[in-house]
Amino acid sequence: MKSVFVAAGVAAVSAVVTLAASPVEQSTPRIVTDDEWCRDASRGRDRETHCEVREFTFATPGRLTITDSPNGAIRVTGSGRSDVQLRARVTAWARTIAEAQRIAGEVRLAVNRGTVDTAGPDGRDRDTGWSVSYRAETPRAIDLELDTSNGSIAVSDVGGTLDLSTSNGSLTLAGLSGRVEASTSNGSARVTLSGREWTGDGLDVSTGNGSVRVDVPDGYNARLVASTGNGSLRTDIPLSVTGRLGRSIDTTLGSGGSTVRLRSGNGSVRIGRAGSN
Repeated sequence: MKSVFVAAGVAAVSAVVTLAASPVEQSTPRIVTDDEWCRDASRGRDRETHCEVREFTFATPGRLTITDSPNGAIRVTGSGRSDVQLRARVTAWARTIAEAQRIAGEVRLAVNRGTVDTAGPDGRDRDTGWSVSYRAETPRAIDLELDTSNGSIAVSDVGGTLDLSTSNGSLTLAGLSGRVEASTSNGSARVTLSGREWTGDGLDVSTGNGSVRVDVPDGYNARLVASTGNGSLRTDIPLSVTGRLGRSIDTTLGSGGSTVRLRSGNGSVRIGRAGSN
């Protein structure tokens, strides 16, 4: 099996950027070198793999939307930058390198007013296909709408209105604020709280099949609601609970505040201490 990684300036990019009639500026994508990320995209010995990373940098309208990534992970990190740097890893696989390159060339990416559109060829058989994973660095204050069918979602150091969902993949959330709703049908969820309290409307994290863990700093203030349909509920921090601790709790941490809600249909729920394993 051969994996082809496209280096900067080597191959033409089959990507388009839709320019909106607005002050929001968009940039044309460029091919960048990210061999380590591409190595993670190998499809196995029975298929040839082609991987290329396309980079967009554009002014933000205050919202980033990625909702039609059929198979791929999405990671967003907040920083001190004022624009958005978005990298898209396009992976295609087939029986030959030439065929994989052709499939990758048919994958189209477009950015329009903060919305990322992804389109590619229909699958011809089980031995050929494509996927796109995204990594974005954004301002810390931004709204997000992220949705993928098969892949993980990781978001850190961002505050705003965040709607995050994946059908098959894990959720990793850290240092967030605002109104956050995150769900996975099949996968675990890991939440790391920071500061002294939740800033904003609250956090709601759920999984249908998988475990949920939240790490809470000492002296944190919030209303904590946690439940599991079929699984255990464990806490590593002292809680004030009236009645029997079963498969659900509704308690106040510190002086209370916004609601942090955790739910698992079939899996354990653990309330841990920040900084522990």
